[in-house]
Amino acid sequence: MKAQPFTTAAVLGAVLPPLPRSSDSDPDPEIRKQRASRSSKPRRATRRKRKKSEPRLRANGAEPTDGPRERAIAALKANSDATLAEVAKAAGVSHGTAINARDELAAEARKAARKETRRRSREKSKAAQPERRRRAQRFLKDALAQGPKPVADLEEAAEKAHIDAHTLGQARADLGVVTSRGNAGGVQAVQWSLPG
Repeated sequence: MKAQPFTTAAVLGAVLPPLPRSSDSDPDPEIRKQRASRSSKPRRATRRKRKKSEPRLRANGAEPTDGPRERAIAALKANSDATLAEVAKAAGVSHGTAINARDELAAEARKAARKETRRRSREKSKAAQPERRRRAQRFLKDALAQGPKPVADLEEAAEKAHIDAHTLGQARADLGVVTSRGNAGGVQAVQWSLPG
């Protein structure tokens, strides 16, 4: 004889102990608090940061979101003396976008001006460098003409003559100045002298 499905369930229910519910199975109240505090919302995936050079694309992949700004920049470059309202109308962008484009162009102009200023400063510095070096060489030749002198005295005299330590070192290398230790009153001091 074959057992009926409801009879099998009744027999198993009588033999097996009832299954505990999840809230009854955690006797520890801390575990219940942790489970209760968990959010039922799914976690959002972290967004990848976009590099500044990457254009932002709209959801449907059509025009980049920085396209209006690029149009406004092009309109500003074409009509530099036009008002912002005229630029916005010509480019088909909002007034705020035209303002942002103007600010971006101004920032680029300032950056280019700073770069040009630094370039001119370097060129001027390079042009003045040989003169400083020649002055330092003349100073060393005159100072060491009578014989070796302590480096400390030479550096002090060079500072008074407005010759910086770097230029003095370059002139020393150019002239091939010899470094030695001299015994001046029991103290060994480093001295410089002209070669030969």
